[in-house]
Amino acid sequence: MTQKTSIQGWGPLIIIILVVIIIAFAVVMFGGGLPAATGNKTGTLTGKVSIGPLCPVEPCTVPHDRLVAAYAARPITISTPTGTVVTTVTADPETGYTVVLKPGTYVVDIQHQGIGGSRELPATVTIRSGETVRLDISIDTGIR
Repeated sequence: MTQKTSIQGWGPLIIIILVVIIIAFAVVMFGGGLPAATGNKTGTLTGKVSIGPLCPVEPCTVPHDRLVAAYAARPITISTPTGTVVTTVTADPETGYTVVLKPGTYVVDIQHQGIGGSRELPATVTIRSGETVRLDISIDTGIR
């Protein structure tokens, strides 16, 4: 009696071994998983905004609608370093502002007109995927 060796039954086993090797290679190369597509990820820019003084004398009592109007008159502009406006946001007197952005470098500013302004602006921020950057802004109205 002669014994024949056949590799026909080995086909599925070889495929399984190759798949395991490829998965092991991917885990080692990509630190435990496949890399995330950075183009779809975003980061967040957030902060509080204070505007004042709103009256020439203290104590200052301003109706809520006038306070909201003061914030609306000073929108925050987020641009690329080359000057292309990405978005403009109006801060809320209580909650501030929050903007979701793609990873990159941005310039945050307000319109500079007349008296007053902000010492913090313009500011350059770098947004990274999955991270939150905080930029609090204090705007001086110039009212004295």
